[in-house]
Amino acid sequence: MNAYQAGQTTQFIFFGLWAVVGTVLAVSSITRMRQRMVYLQHAVAKVLSQVVCASCGFKVIRTFNVGDYVTKEVGQCQQCRGSMKVDLIYAEDLQPKKT
Repeated sequence: MNAYQAGQTTQFIFFGLWAVVGTVLAVSSITRMRQRMVYLQHAVAKVLSQVVCASCGFKVIRTFNVGDYVTKEVGQCQQCRGSMKVDLIYAEDLQPKKT
């Protein structure tokens, strides 16, 4: 405003233009950041554990539990009462694959 009152209208317009550009860039950055946050909340993968019986080979796929690790014994087999161990831990994409 001091430049305008001093009669330097070109300098006033130049700084005013930079203020508008800066404001537009700031608002654009904030909206893009919010869009990314929403996307990342929906893009979380589902983590699964495959449990296999050491005796008969019976397989069960279940959701990952905190503390699961490969070769962890998790209980008895439903079919032969043998030892069930975690064989595989993997993440499954929630979005369908495009062909």
